[in-house]
Amino acid sequence: MRKHSVIIALLSIAAISCRLLAGGTFADGAFAGDSFADGAFADGTFADGAFAGDSLPRSKQEALPADSIMKLVIESAVSYQDYLTSAETEIYIKGRTEILKQNQLIRLAHHLFPVDRRVKDMVFEIVSDSKFEPPDIFAHNLRAINGSSIPNRKKQQEAISFLNLNVYASTAYNDAILLPVAAKAFHYYDYRLMDVNDSTGLKIYRIRFLPKQVSQKLISGYLHVVDGTWTIDKVDMSGKYAFADFNLVMTYGRGFNRFNLPETADFYVKYEVLGNAVVNSYHSRFRYKSVVWSEEAGSKRKRRHSLDMSNYYTLSSDTVPIIPDSAYWRRKRDRPLDREEETLYRHVTDKRLQQTDSGIDNARQYLNLKLTEKFVNSYTFDYKTTRIRYSGLLNPSQLGYSKFNGVTYRQRVRLSKDFKNDKQIRLHPEIGFVFKRKEIYWKLLGEWEYLPERFGIVSLLAGNGNQTYSHSMTTFINEQLKDSLIDADDLGLQYFRHYYFELKNRIELFNGFQLIAGFTYNNRSPVKKIKNPNLSPEILDVANSDYNDFTPTLGFRYTPRQYYRMDGKRKSYVYSYYPTLSAEFARAAPGVWKSKGDFTRIEADMHQSISLGMLRRLNYHISAGMYTRQKSTYFADFRYFTRRNFPDSWDDQIGGIFNVLERDRFNASDKYAQAHFMFQSPFIFLQFYKKQASRYVFFERLYLSQLWTPELPSFTEIGYGIGNHIFNAGLFAGFEKHRYRSFGVKFAFELF
Repeated sequence: MRKHSVIIALLSIAAISCRLLAGGTFADGAFAGDSFADGAFADGTFADGAFAGDSLPRSKQEALPADSIMKLVIESAVSYQDYLTSAETEIYIKGRTEILKQNQLIRLAHHLFPVDRRVKDMVFEIVSDSKFEPPDIFAHNLRAINGSSIPNRKKQQEAISFLNLNVYASTAYNDAILLPVAAKAFHYYDYRLMDVNDSTGLKIYRIRFLPKQVSQKLISGYLHVVDGTWTIDKVDMSGKYAFADFNLVMTYGRGFNRFNLPETADFYVKYEVLGNAVVNSYHSRFRYKSVVWSEEAGSKRKRRHSLDMSNYYTLSSDTVPIIPDSAYWRRKRDRPLDREEETLYRHVTDKRLQQTDSGIDNARQYLNLKLTEKFVNSYTFDYKTTRIRYSGLLNPSQLGYSKFNGVTYRQRVRLSKDFKNDKQIRLHPEIGFVFKRKEIYWKLLGEWEYLPERFGIVSLLAGNGNQTYSHSMTTFINEQLKDSLIDADDLGLQYFRHYYFELKNRIELFNGFQLIAGFTYNNRSPVKKIKNPNLSPEILDVANSDYNDFTPTLGFRYTPRQYYRMDGKRKSYVYSYYPTLSAEFARAAPGVWKSKGDFTRIEADMHQSISLGMLRRLNYHISAGMYTRQKSTYFADFRYFTRRNFPDSWDDQIGGIFNVLERDRFNASDKYAQAHFMFQSPFIFLQFYKKQASRYVFFERLYLSQLWTPELPSFTEIGYGIGNHIFNAGLFAGFEKHRYRSFGVKFAFELF
């Protein structure tokens, strides 16, 4: 979700905020009013002393307690979040971006948020046809765009993504934000009644909500609540997310058929990072074409049962027409341009001519800057149906650290070419260096996706693995030396180099069930041969021989009720509420390509990520495996129990690895059983120790892992980790039979 960009998450948060009133705080207080005043934030700062003298007399507050009002709002939200069946609307968006402060590091800023450093001040307008279906399906089709400078796709995504919000839901954007109308919101928010207004015959309560603890997962602001129906008339929220402070004001319709539909939205965000300051502001207006409601609020109508989530958060903008017709945009606007915006539009032609007349010198300067960026940033090149992605020579995201490997560094290239019906060829070369052991690791993966709608993929994989030696080898040598004065530890037994080649075919037989078949060929040779005249020929032969094995494999992977998304013909999995089950059977075939291997390997795995609500999550990963029918010397090389040399991203699967277990242990036994558990929450320890630290940490994690092997009957690993969009880090301690044995640190950048 692999991984969304930071900016999308930010705007998403805004979206989230969109209806939920923001969290985090600005300066000293928040905003002086409920909405943007004329010229507000012109200097990129927020007002001090907001909300001063803004409360009702004490007696009035006691008569109308905020908690009682919010209980009614929360109870009603359960019904209202499903009341709307679908809505189609035309959305007009006006955006403004100003670079207030910049330095040479701004060339890196576009990785953190959408910005065009060549345009210091820009204004643009967008028209989108959008559709919403509950619970959280938003589809946007951009129809027209214009501006003093045309925004790129990231800027378009920023402008539209904060609108993706169901104000009556408990959380927004995959639990990224906890809304103040959640069922257990009283555990995290304090509410205060500020005043009561009568507007067009409606009594409106203005409720101030504040988080009880500092966290980017919580927002602060105002809820304007309609008396009697307990619907939300307006939200005014503010918060801090990653590198930005933001404010969102959204108003809703008051008619029966509009009470939970937004009418206008104003979003302001200020990024401050790397010594740069950039301010973005957006105004949106909604014109509804059709609205479909359920028969009654709270009805037991069926929720979306289809597992196809292809329209979930989609944005179509590849062929958006640029429409410079001023009459067209006057018809779309609900408020006229101000003087500065008109001036920017008026000079758009002059600016383009000036950029053209700047000549070759400016072009060369820009080219040099772009070349410099390629060294420290990832790079993507698109040409027709071909795409090349390169990690960047000096990209910090390719660095990592762990106890046994020390500093690691790698380089990656991704090349893909598309064909008819979304078929695709992919080539993924990768090379890395482990400084502590002075070892180079490489692999080359090639894939032909011949049936994308069913994950039909043929793959070829070649590379080298961890240097190790066989457990069966050491067992044999110890057996031979049991009556000898020579100890096996004195032999200087060398590790074996490992090279492998793998051919596999994967196909989905039915939704969520994939069948995987292929073979693996392994070659292992000693790094240095032993020459000892005191050893028997049998021992020397075992220690100095090359070992090859040809191993056909058959396996499956199954996730019940797997939600998925289709992008054209290409299918991708989204999530499931059930565990994923996997199993693999491998049988070595001696005599094929000089193969000596003669054994059977069986493994099974189960993992799942379970939402516990309130932004908490429990992940588990359980697997076991064994070698049987062992008729030859072999190297224990399990699929699910293995060591990773390079730190993975914060969200890589659900863990499932040991961080302070020596690499020899992964190949020391012919059977194993392991269990990994990870608990994730934004509120664990930091909220009690350093509240300000929780402002910059998105999640805290607790790890517990347990291993059993015949050679190591009980190994326990516990850990604690933190992470955000810049980095992830963890501390881990290992215990053998409940006795402390080792400690380690894992660190990896997420910035780029």
